[in-house]
Amino acid sequence: MTRGEVVIVSGPPGSGKTTVSAALAFGYERGVHLESDWFFRSIKSGFVAPWLPDAHGQNAAVMVAVADAAAAYADAGYTVVWDGIVGPWFLGRIAQRLGDREIRVQYLVLRPSRVTASHRVRDRGDTSETSGADTMYDQFADLGELESHVISSDAPADQVIEACRAALVNDSLQVHLDS
Repeated sequence: MTRGEVVIVSGPPGSGKTTVSAALAFGYERGVHLESDWFFRSIKSGFVAPWLPDAHGQNAAVMVAVADAAAAYADAGYTVVWDGIVGPWFLGRIAQRLGDREIRVQYLVLRPSRVTASHRVRDRGDTSETSGADTMYDQFADLGELESHVISSDAPADQVIEACRAALVNDSLQVHLDS
């Protein structure tokens, strides 16, 4: 059995991660859509909103748990599409953890305009508090050397999904570890 890979689909709230990730996972012969939000929702006591400074330890623990779950699927030959807010501040640690298991990692960041992201978050109806979404949007506003991993997600979903598939095929989103 061939080892799979992990495709991280990240971006701020309201960027379309879940819609795109589900479609991408269905496109693989053996695909898994792994939602990191589930891991956050599993914390039943002691939860800290992930955008708050006090959440760093919790967020790091969740990133390790999701990376290990993704690795288990990839070891079994699945392509894992990891759907979550995985900022560049965690990417090196995650890529190293997966790289140590010889699992290929691609990193794709969806980024709509701030207005689009804000409307999408408000239209969900599951929260009236959007300051966390605004904070997280700011964290993805300028990714420096990772800007080449950004795909605009203002277009209709089918167009965004096709743009993501095209970017994944040409390997421009692969994460390379510095040796």
